[in-house]
Amino acid sequence: MKYFHLIMVSLWRKPIRTSLTALSLVVAFLLFGLLEPLAQIFTATATAGPENLLVVAPRHSITDMLPIRYVNDIQQLDDVETVAHLTWFGGVYKDPANVFARWAVRSKEFLILRPELVLPDDQRQAFHTTRTGAIVGRQTAEKYHLKVGDKISLIADIWPNRDGAIWEFDLVGIYDGRDSTVATRALYFNFDYFDEYRAFGQGLISNVLFSVSENVDIDVIAERVDAQFLNSQMETRTVTEQAYLLSFAQQLGDVGLIARGILAAVFFTLALLAGNTMTQVVWERTAELGVMKAVGFSDVQIMLLVLSEALLLTVTSATIAFVMAAALINFSNLIFPQLPPLVVSPLVLLIGYGLAVTLGVISGLVPAVRAMRLTIVDALRA
Repeated sequence: MKYFHLIMVSLWRKPIRTSLTALSLVVAFLLFGLLEPLAQIFTATATAGPENLLVVAPRHSITDMLPIRYVNDIQQLDDVETVAHLTWFGGVYKDPANVFARWAVRSKEFLILRPELVLPDDQRQAFHTTRTGAIVGRQTAEKYHLKVGDKISLIADIWPNRDGAIWEFDLVGIYDGRDSTVATRALYFNFDYFDEYRAFGQGLISNVLFSVSENVDIDVIAERVDAQFLNSQMETRTVTEQAYLLSFAQQLGDVGLIARGILAAVFFTLALLAGNTMTQVVWERTAELGVMKAVGFSDVQIMLLVLSEALLLTVTSATIAFVMAAALINFSNLIFPQLPPLVVSPLVLLIGYGLAVTLGVISGLVPAVRAMRLTIVDALRA
């Protein structure tokens, strides 16, 4: 901190040039802050669902439906514990821009498989016993100013009801997440009411969700489930829950590889840009560096001052970018509730600041060494 003011004055000697360089760095690290969490999700390293939780989905298309009798068939298999099912509702809440997931579920079994959803006992019981009952996550409740006792009206798009009217549900609970990594945006309502009142498709569901005993080979269980429904009216594909969520993303290709390829190209270009900027900074100050050496600054001190300028520029730009990335990611999580939530995790920050330091050292090292090797005579002559 002793030379901080000197570093700042030197760095901002040309404010327009420094500002433009900083802006380029902010954009690059903003891309990193947005794409790296996405890449981690697409490569299944950001989050890992419970290893003993599996999803049974239609084999050929996510728009196909499964017969509800599959639930009982799966429950009869050895090593299968709790079985629940979910059906995607879709619909519109007041305005098409209001986006959050809406599912029809069997409340008891579903909440057993979702211990990360924290619901007060009285609200949990109300969800079990209220035919038109629904629960919603804290994030959605706060966003739309919902409270227990409210009526929630959904305009059907996929599932009209028998009367052709708006669907109405009684909000009996607002759940929280067990920790900050749990998304609390979705709306869940009782399947029995939905199944009885929908205009068509009775007895059809979107997915089956089930847990298995510990120390059981997941692949073997998945094969047994799929073999049971092979050549049936609706064949299945059974995978872990995390693999199921990632399958949506994989339809776009290897997004993780694409994202990291883009980042590599961006940072290579910026390394050249920042290195050129620092070289110009040192070249313009050659005489000043000679004066500093004449008044007692050592060669090592000169080198560290130049390196510090480059590091301050890259690290400060990275910090601004990560704050912006966190805000944009929070917004994207609201827009795309079907995907695993993105987060600027400590790992992303660690990698990001590592890149910032590396970029600062690469861009500042050559000018710093050149400044260190300057003799007083040569510097003053320049």
